[in-house]
Amino acid sequence: MMRLLFVMLLVTNVAVLIWFEWLSPPHPALQVASPLSNTKPLTLLAELTPAEHQALVKAATSAALPPPAPAANPASPAAATVAVSAAVTAPVCVSYGPFPSTEAAQTGAARLQKAGVSVSQRLVPGKVRLGYWVYLPPFSSRHEAEAATTLLKQRGVKDLYVARDEANRNAISLGVFNQRKGAEERQQRIRKLGYHPVMTERFRDAPRYWLDARGGDGQLPPVSVFTDLGEGDAAVTRQPAACGTVAPMR
Repeated sequence: MMRLLFVMLLVTNVAVLIWFEWLSPPHPALQVASPLSNTKPLTLLAELTPAEHQALVKAATSAALPPPAPAANPASPAAATVAVSAAVTAPVCVSYGPFPSTEAAQTGAARLQKAGVSVSQRLVPGKVRLGYWVYLPPFSSRHEAEAATTLLKQRGVKDLYVARDEANRNAISLGVFNQRKGAEERQQRIRKLGYHPVMTERFRDAPRYWLDARGGDGQLPPVSVFTDLGEGDAAVTRQPAACGTVAPMR
């Protein structure tokens, strides 16, 4: 049995050998790629000369930078002339005031219109100084206030009375003066009599008028044109204004 197996194995090996050596089709030979023509051999960075290394860095930097933006065209002389002309002809707006009455405001408006500018009027709440009030502070009772009034009259003081309003009840009024100097002289006289008078300004509610004007810079008159239209120490002033609040040009 063993001999039969050995013979069969030997025959099988001989058959395989005959197949691969004489009967199997030939295999295609492997082709070796030929080197590319017209190519330079690979060079390491370490093998480059300093000049070659600097040229390589410069080329890489130039490739990374974006292309320069096209130069902006300068404005044409015509456009520049239009811009300057618009700046020269742009309107200017100012406000004049306060005017103490509607009559004064109307007079001021007529002067502005005569200068060739447009003008509008507006009313602003305000206060008007009545004068300088000199008085003795409220006494503890009306009887004491009347007794002090009688004593002052006996010593030659005139034009005084006992106040009856709620805010100044039992105070003694010594007069209201248009000028501060007159009020201070009254204070000094009463002090010499042994009293301590007080001076304060008195006001009343009154509207104030303003004129908003719009025109060329050379058309708007100086504030000195309205000097005679002010009231007391509330002189007419000139202030910049927003043109959006002024009447349009005529």
